Amino acid sequence: MAESFEIRRRASIYVGVGVVALALGIAFGLRAYGEKEPLMWILVAVLAVIAYLHLIAAVDARTPLFVADDQGVRLRSGHEWVGFLWQEMGDIRVERREGILYDARVKLLSGDGTRIYSAPLGFATNASPAEAEVQLARRRQAASY
Repeated sequence: MAESFEIRRRASIYVGVGVVALALGIAFGLRAYGEKEPLMWILVAVLAVIAYLHLIAAVDARTPLFVADDQGVRLRSGHEWVGFLWQEMGDIRVERREGILYDARVKLLSGDGTRIYSAPLGFATNASPAEAEVQLARRRQAASY
């Protein structure tokens, strides 16, 4: 049995952004306190929210976003998991990055063609689109017995 292919978030990116936002929030908080500037507290609050969300995401990064093995695939859809055997899915493909707004994604079509699920690929994850294409093709071909 081959090792599974997993797509995970890069926790280091989330930790880095969270720590920088926290440090900036503290610095602006000290300045706002010293200068008695009430509008600066809005910036402090925004930076605190950014730091909190990124540090929570760093903890969540331990859970994979997508797993493919010899049996099929499982991926997170919101806070729930969806799973398909290779024979049950309609199609699975890797879509490349489009422009600067749309990252690469693994897209999966349900067997009945009614639902599309996707998982991100790219800078914030541990897998590249090229690696995902190779890994998925190898597993899908092996399961087509």
